[in-house]
Amino acid sequence: MVRRGETARELSGLLKRLRSSPDDVEALRELARVYKGSRRHGDAVVVLQQLLGKRPTDVDAMLECGACYLELGLLDAAKMEFERALRAAPASAAAHFSLGRVHERLGSHERAVECHERAIELAPEDPEPYYRLGVTLAAARDYEGAERCYRNAVRVDPGCAKARTNLGFVLDQIGRSDDAVLELKRAIEIDPDRIERHLNLGAIYGDRGMLADAINEFRKAVEIDPASAEAHFNLGAALLSSGMEDGALTELSLATKYAPENAEAHYALGVVLSRKGMFGRAVAAFQRVVTLKGETVDVSYQMGVALTSLDRLEDAERYLRRAADAEPNDARIHYQLGLVMDRLGRDGDAVASYRRADELLTKP
Repeated sequence: MVRRGETARELSGLLKRLRSSPDDVEALRELARVYKGSRRHGDAVVVLQQLLGKRPTDVDAMLECGACYLELGLLDAAKMEFERALRAAPASAAAHFSLGRVHERLGSHERAVECHERAIELAPEDPEPYYRLGVTLAAARDYEGAERCYRNAVRVDPGCAKARTNLGFVLDQIGRSDDAVLELKRAIEIDPDRIERHLNLGAIYGDRGMLADAINEFRKAVEIDPASAEAHFNLGAALLSSGMEDGALTELSLATKYAPENAEAHYALGVVLSRKGMFGRAVAAFQRVVTLKGETVDVSYQMGVALTSLDRLEDAERYLRRAADAEPNDARIHYQLGLVMDRLGRDGDAVASYRRADELLTKP
């Protein structure tokens, strides 16, 4: 890890070197590298263009410049640099690969595939083009094609953890979760500090009902990135499913803190608050869900339950009737509506709601 002070000293030395030797191309190249490493991609572009002014056929500089434009989101400029590199070096696998990356971002699926396939032809022992082609195909839901690409990347480089991670994802998508688990475990063995591997493996465990294993993976994800809303949400949801409500409350509160626009996190937080008897806070969480994504049957039902417990019976009735209108065959809604009618002293309505709930529960 390069410290800020070390970077500053390196920059100072390179700038001093260039003041005395402005045509020092290698100093320019090194200066661009330092800027890029500090994520000062705009400054790196300026230096690389100076370098290209002195060496207009320097393919490496074109590729570096295009990569900086890509980081800056300037896709047309990146495309122009990579095409310029290809004109100078038509057999450059790196240029075809880089141009493919731009076409991915531009949504030009066919062109991206062509570029990555050409890069594979030119550099068949490089795992990166296989990997990127897999990403491109997976984005188009061609999971079988993506699987072949990821397997080729792993064949070329068995230690390519990101290819194993994505292979695990596509295997899970096509229903081969056992194989997916094996690939994700191998990826974690190779590189245990990437959060998405633990999240993916935890999700598969969760789908299988292996909640203890899911919780373990999600905890590791939180350790890797304590500010990850996704990790806190997944951990909170798994804890909630396991009946560990105190832990779920903590994690889901953090999920809404780090991702305040995540309606699913607010909904899950509302559920756990309601279970713990914190009905006022639960109503606030459900109202936040309504603000973010509108009213759904589940939100209306949960809101009705919480409002009933707060003795806001007329409000509870409104939410529950809307839920019943949207989902008339849900017995739990009619039963909860019966409870509200009972407490409002509307015996006839209560009986009708209970009867409807019984009919739905006994319906074959």
